[in-house]
Amino acid sequence: MLFFKRNFLLAVVFITGACVLIIEITATRILSPYYGNTIFTVSAIIGVILAALSLGYYIGGRLADKHPSLKLFFAIILFSGFSVFFLQFLNMVFLPVLGYQFSIIEGPLVSAVIIFFLPSFLLGTLSPFAIKLQSMLFSSEGIGSVSGKVFFWSTLGSIFGSLITGFVLIPSFGINFIILSVGAALFLIGLIPLFLLKVKKKTISLILLLLILIIIPIYFSQSTSDVIYEKDGVYEKIIIYDGEYNARPTRFFQQDKTISGAMYLDSEELVYEYTKYYSLYKLFKPDIEQALVIGGGAYSVPKALIRESSSVLVDVAEIEPCLFDLAKKYFNVPDDNRLKNFIEDGRRFLHDSDKEYDLIFSDVYYSLFSIPAHFTTKEFFEIAKQRLSKDGVFIANMMGDLSRQAPSFIMSGIKTFQKVFPNSYFFAVDSPKKIGLQNIIFLGSREEINLEDEEIAGISLKEKIINLDRYELSAYPLLTDNFAPVDYLTAKFLQSKDEGDEMLAIIDQQLRYGPRFLASPGHEEVLKFLIAESGEFADEVHVQSFNHKGYEVSNVIARFNLEKEDRIILGSHYDSKRFADKDKISPTEPVPGANDSASGTAVLLQTARIISEKSPNVGIDIVFFDGEEGLEYLEWQPLGSKYFAEHLDEIYPEQKPISALVLDMVCDKDLRIFKEQSSIDNAKELVDLFWENAGNDFKDSVQPEILDDHTYLNQAGIPSFLVIDFEYPYFHTTKDTIDKCSSKSLRTVFQALLKYIYLGL
Repeated sequence: MLFFKRNFLLAVVFITGACVLIIEITATRILSPYYGNTIFTVSAIIGVILAALSLGYYIGGRLADKHPSLKLFFAIILFSGFSVFFLQFLNMVFLPVLGYQFSIIEGPLVSAVIIFFLPSFLLGTLSPFAIKLQSMLFSSEGIGSVSGKVFFWSTLGSIFGSLITGFVLIPSFGINFIILSVGAALFLIGLIPLFLLKVKKKTISLILLLLILIIIPIYFSQSTSDVIYEKDGVYEKIIIYDGEYNARPTRFFQQDKTISGAMYLDSEELVYEYTKYYSLYKLFKPDIEQALVIGGGAYSVPKALIRESSSVLVDVAEIEPCLFDLAKKYFNVPDDNRLKNFIEDGRRFLHDSDKEYDLIFSDVYYSLFSIPAHFTTKEFFEIAKQRLSKDGVFIANMMGDLSRQAPSFIMSGIKTFQKVFPNSYFFAVDSPKKIGLQNIIFLGSREEINLEDEEIAGISLKEKIINLDRYELSAYPLLTDNFAPVDYLTAKFLQSKDEGDEMLAIIDQQLRYGPRFLASPGHEEVLKFLIAESGEFADEVHVQSFNHKGYEVSNVIARFNLEKEDRIILGSHYDSKRFADKDKISPTEPVPGANDSASGTAVLLQTARIISEKSPNVGIDIVFFDGEEGLEYLEWQPLGSKYFAEHLDEIYPEQKPISALVLDMVCDKDLRIFKEQSSIDNAKELVDLFWENAGNDFKDSVQPEILDDHTYLNQAGIPSFLVIDFEYPYFHTTKDTIDKCSSKSLRTVFQALLKYIYLGL
């Protein structure tokens, strides 16, 4: 009896300590379907639970000193059980709504506070309470000895809870069952002693009634959807269900909140477009003998490889233990000795393997919510390359976007991949034009071939291949085992993209090329960029090159709606000035040209994207004029627009363009755009039409005449007007840098231009 009395409270803190860790570990699984298994989720849960425990220790200690009662101690345990039941209620009723209201950055923190703070706080009060009670019961023991015992057993319980959750509970039971069991255990540990301590029957009855009121909504909130299989795996929640895709009966495989595999029920055709890119290996080595698929999912690619070749041997590295059996049972994976499954992390498998593979297909990046960082680094790609045969290929399915806004997971991934695979190719499964989320296929090989004219599985690679001349990657970090902030990069993607910020990123890319005056290295790079970017969106791109006093000058003309006879020109210059002649301190230094050069170009490139998606009622020619800044040693003249105007018949043999609009210096933070005198003289109706649809930053008063690219267009008989903020204080100085630019100003001009194109004309 003395042994029981001496150790009863210690046993209780052991159990409650275990409950804390069970809740903490399962919390990640509770939140991951909504926010992913990211560093934000893990950090939020650990931080919130530690904060709750800390406050619980403090309040529990003060409460124990004032009211050192066994009844109060067990009442707290009882109510902690209630709080765990309430946690489950929030999980099943509240979280499905809350989970989609926040981003993956702040969402885990908000949800963790609402769901996990109260039970963690109540459980935190128990250790100091137990110390007080134990020291009262055994006053001969010193407070240090009692504290040591309580913390020892509480911590030992936490260790036990941590291990049993990871190795036994989650692999064997669902999260719902685990949480309800913890709640029931705490409830009984609190209720039974209270009953023995002769708490009033009326109080006990009220407690039981309260429990019933909590349990009933939990019971009725259980999912009633008719799924084939639903269970928590070791690493994520697994759901298999039947539905429709492309109006065909389909079986879906879902991991946490992401559908990561599917199978048509009426054919063996691959469901998702990205899976068909495994066939790229046929362009390098049609007769493969050894293949490795990293990440099983619904085992679509392994099935396809086995089906199309009678000799290939396929290894699959899948870390989730149950997936292979589920795939055989529900996704028609054949029981074939040529298909071997290894329950192992794919990177570790590659490291330990001594095989050479003709094809390695990595498909572990199934969701932006849980991208395993160690499969994105330079070191991983190097291991994969070492395991390739002489003419083998490595293919990876990634998720992300093609926005230039930094930081960017895909841009960092491309940069990293190219470091390892000089012969690398990248494909946008939806379209290279698309900025939003899509599958991006990485392909690396030891051999370089031209893939643009090829086709696989009915997919024209020319339409999908990403032209890397469109991007400048120096702004994006290389991903290494030492530095791979993948969760941060993907979280940034999931935040809304602003068109003004996208144009600001285009300006930044141009500045990374360096000064862009005629004959400079930066000029050559920006020219390649404009040709590549225009080529992605336009129906036709014409490069109008000519020699002027030994300088190569090149206008880039991107043409849309070629069938339209009535055409308008949208123009801007892309070269920057050689000398900062307005700069008193550094007059011989080059002008960066963020506003005076790059801003108009950025707006027109964003406009090209929109025009390619939605055709206006007229033909559009976007012209990027070269040499607008002239030559440094001659009187100023816009070389590109002058040549363009003098050679109109080369582009327009039958009919001149009906009008033109020129953009120059449009990203100033203090944007003020006035009507310009020569524009009024030559195209007043067009100016008035544009200003009618523009915002408050466009002023009605008229500025004196400004010589610009529109000047020679007007002289050639094309009614043309200029949109410019000529009050820009950093004009022709070394301070014309991106920090002087505003995404809001860019957006204002861009939206005004779209209204002019689609509503005014």
